Amino acid sequence: MPGSGCSAHDGEHHNHAILGASAHCVATHPSDMAVALAAFDAVISYETVDGPGETPLADFYLPVGDTPHRETALPPGALITGITLPPAPVAAHSRYRKVRERASYAFAIGSIAAALDVKDGVVRDVRLAYGAVASRPWRARAAEAALTGGPATATAFAAAADAELAAAEPLSDNGYKVPLLRNLTVALLSELTEATEGAAR
Repeated sequence: MPGSGCSAHDGEHHNHAILGASAHCVATHPSDMAVALAAFDAVISYETVDGPGETPLADFYLPVGDTPHRETALPPGALITGITLPPAPVAAHSRYRKVRERASYAFAIGSIAAALDVKDGVVRDVRLAYGAVASRPWRARAAEAALTGGPATATAFAAAADAELAAAEPLSDNGYKVPLLRNLTVALLSELTEATEGAAR
């Protein structure tokens, strides 16, 4: 019944959200592309009967709160006309990693978009976004803040992931997503560190 809460709080929770959920919704956002767009500060352009408009992707997907039926900030009747990615030199060393339960045609159970700029073992810039953990692409800003200016080490990567995932509220069947995202963060940032430092030689 509308307004009665989210029935998915009961039953099997394997695929549900661990971040940003509410009593009204624990669904996860299914998109792969939107996770990468979130990491690079994409801007959504649209057209309405009153003229054009645009909104940062960070504001485009709405938190579920008590209005889970409103997924985006797109005005009524608006048509998306474009997506713009601002220049981001850090994107020169970027990767996307998706974990799924089938070899193809499967939504992620955890994913990460990452970009990293390292010089002399120090993180100069980093972008991180998680997928399949919330009702919208999850920009990992706490992790980014923890990493910027610090050492590019597996220990630092793990600590940054822990800082981001400290707010996680797993349900009975999806607690596995916390270590999964932690391991993805460490593995992908370690790969990018090698790639970045290798390119600088």
